[in-house]
Amino acid sequence: MDGNGTVEFIDAYSDPLTHRIVPRRDLLALAAAFPLIRDRFPTHAAYSTADLNAILGPSAASAREVQANTLATTVFLNRGDHFQAVFLPDEAQLSAAFGVNVADFDGDGFEDIFLSQNFFGMRPDEFRQDAGRGLLLRGNGKGGFTAVPGQESGIKIYGEQRGSAVCDYDEDGRVDLVVTQNSDQTKLYHNATAKPGLRVRLVGPPANPTAVGATIRLKFGTVWGPAREIHAGSGYCSQDSAIEVMSLPQPATQIEVHWPGGKRTTSDLPVGAKEISVALDGSVTKVR
Repeated sequence: MDGNGTVEFIDAYSDPLTHRIVPRRDLLALAAAFPLIRDRFPTHAAYSTADLNAILGPSAASAREVQANTLATTVFLNRGDHFQAVFLPDEAQLSAAFGVNVADFDGDGFEDIFLSQNFFGMRPDEFRQDAGRGLLLRGNGKGGFTAVPGQESGIKIYGEQRGSAVCDYDEDGRVDLVVTQNSDQTKLYHNATAKPGLRVRLVGPPANPTAVGATIRLKFGTVWGPAREIHAGSGYCSQDSAIEVMSLPQPATQIEVHWPGGKRTTSDLPVGAKEISVALDGSVTKVR
């Protein structure tokens, strides 16, 4: 609504009891942008029984309707020819999510997810979204995720979380986590319990020295592990480290890199390596 009596957009939902489409905003909020509504509904009691057709009046016939099938926080799994939507657990639905990070936080070989949560800047007639403490979701390698309680993960952030990033800041082979907050402390969480993985640094061309856009996978015997992408600027006002920590649930034998531009290299891994660098020609250097 633009305030001059012309309706442009009304947020509405289907009442589960009456199955009528009704506005989500109360009379005060709606009348502030659409003053003419007071002529038809002078009292809150009158407004409470009105559906969207009654509120729109003659313009209801020409109004267009756009629907949202779900508002659930969802992960979309790439199945090759389509994406499969998987709703995340209830704990991910209790509050808004901003930062999203994918890493193997426990080193079991399956990718996990961290969500920074909460939003306090709500309208006066709505509750603020403060039910999240920062959520770690443990993956099972098949597209399913289980919420890890804060008592177990150690992540308990009660403020308005925003940007988050993962990195191995102390180079112990475990993925650590940093989370920022609006008007509060930035939290740094040291990963103390995960099984150490392999630190991988890609050496790209001069115009892309960290090989942003490349995808890495490790091979365990005849089985390939999960793919991990080197990305930049894809987080909420944050960016993960370009040095990836690839989990080692068992000894890895090879590393495959799909470089930006389409080139693929497959290289043998040095035995017992904790950190390697991989050049554009596929050559592997054992750092330590």
